[in-house]
Amino acid sequence: MKNLIVLALSSIVLISCNNATKAPASSGSEQENARVKTIENMKTAYVGERTATAKYAAFSVKAEQEGLHHVAILYNAVSAAENIHSINHKTVIEDAGGTVAEVKPVYTVKTTKENLHDDIEGEAYEAQSMYPDFLKTAATASNEPALLSLNYAMKTERKHKAFFEQALGDINSNTLGSLPAAYFVCPECGNTYTAVPKHCDFSLTEGSKFIRFE
Repeated sequence: MKNLIVLALSSIVLISCNNATKAPASSGSEQENARVKTIENMKTAYVGERTATAKYAAFSVKAEQEGLHHVAILYNAVSAAENIHSINHKTVIEDAGGTVAEVKPVYTVKTTKENLHDDIEGEAYEAQSMYPDFLKTAATASNEPALLSLNYAMKTERKHKAFFEQALGDINSNTLGSLPAAYFVCPECGNTYTAVPKHCDFSLTEGSKFIRFE
């Protein structure tokens, strides 16, 4: 992830305006504990994002096998976004002096309908529980790179949940023709769109740099 540290230092105001948690007053020991816990959290998030990268790629293959091409495109795009999150998380960990272990993803490929149902629940957990909790700890630790990386992931997972909900709804109503024919992923933060924006709403990356999936 290019320029993560620079972006982190220059984006504190932007983050605070986009639902990241402000650091409460804390003692030196509380802050030190939060620093250690933040790196542990980043490692947990890294494993999750690496697993999601592999899982969604496999789910894309399954969707194609079931003749659900538009869902397969969505899964490919989301897989790429999760990979970007994992790269960002890894950078934060290593810049703090930590290391990441090799991840051997564990998941089960079901029917696409079942996969989507499970993925909606998974994305909801990350966006509504896991990442908000991790952000609170990172704020206490005053770890700006972690705040940036976690915030990127949290906000993107919210969008992924909505995409999966649309796909599952269209399968249930047999209206798959209404699904987007392409998705566009920001190479800096993983933000995912159905049309090329002028720039990313999260990282301000130019739309011309986005990765296209169709």
